[in-house]
Amino acid sequence: MEKRASIDIGSNSILLLVAEIDGDSVKVLENESHVTGLGRDLDLNKKFIQEAMDDSLAVLEEYSKICKKYEIEPATVLVTATEASRVATNAAEFFEQVKQRAGFNIQTISAEGEAYYSATGILFDKHITNDVITIMDIGGASTELIKVNTKDKSIIHSFSMPVGAVRMNNWAKESKREENLAMVLQDFNKDLEEVLTSTLYCVAGTMTSVANMYLKHSDFVESEVNGLSFAAGEVNKMLQQYNEYTPDRFLSAFPFLGKRSKTIKSGLILANTILHRLKIENVYISTYGLRYGTLLAGEINHDFLR
Repeated sequence: MEKRASIDIGSNSILLLVAEIDGDSVKVLENESHVTGLGRDLDLNKKFIQEAMDDSLAVLEEYSKICKKYEIEPATVLVTATEASRVATNAAEFFEQVKQRAGFNIQTISAEGEAYYSATGILFDKHITNDVITIMDIGGASTELIKVNTKDKSIIHSFSMPVGAVRMNNWAKESKREENLAMVLQDFNKDLEEVLTSTLYCVAGTMTSVANMYLKHSDFVESEVNGLSFAAGEVNKMLQQYNEYTPDRFLSAFPFLGKRSKTIKSGLILANTILHRLKIENVYISTYGLRYGTLLAGEINHDFLR
């Protein structure tokens, strides 16, 4: 058994996975997720703000201690950064600080790399039997849609739209949420036509949180969320039900949301809009994703580095 660790630094949350690997067998030792909002106000400032970097660094220092507990050197951990880090002008400066303080070498991957490893991660789920599936990953600053052949794990079509739960929240502050979202969907109209499907396979924090809310859980119950299926219309019902909720009210009703309570309404609006646009009938939720994909791969392909 080989011990490995992977970290996914997203625009909204930072996730850690520590596991023992034996061929295709994975024994999870640690599975951590913390919302740090690294991409908050990114479109306005074009860089990470100090508060977001401080919050993220504190989480990464804690993750470093966890890795060392399992005798995994931080320098060997597969740490990937996505859309926010592709955009922020001070990303390299922040990464150097992380290396000095936590020991991690952060690699920013392309949208194509994000799609590849997210697909690899979700296909770890042996309950997925369809020959071709479409995956949606709503992050903080971007949303990836990936059409993949499950038999040979080849990607048929994938694209990354510059819209996520945090970006939607930022647009709301400027009273431009609906306008900007409509523009993004129009820009990617042809791509969206390529991934029309009846069932959408969803990974990442926004949709796993939506699923846990659908189950009415106050704590996050991964064993019930992973593999959950429900009608796409339920997301619209939830949006109507919680449309007047403030972040404080979301947090009171669903304590597991934590800092995500500030962006979950924007996430619901985005999810509902995409589900409607793609004519989705059913949603399948997976808690596997990017960090599982990189962990299983054991390395980051240089072709996917930015």
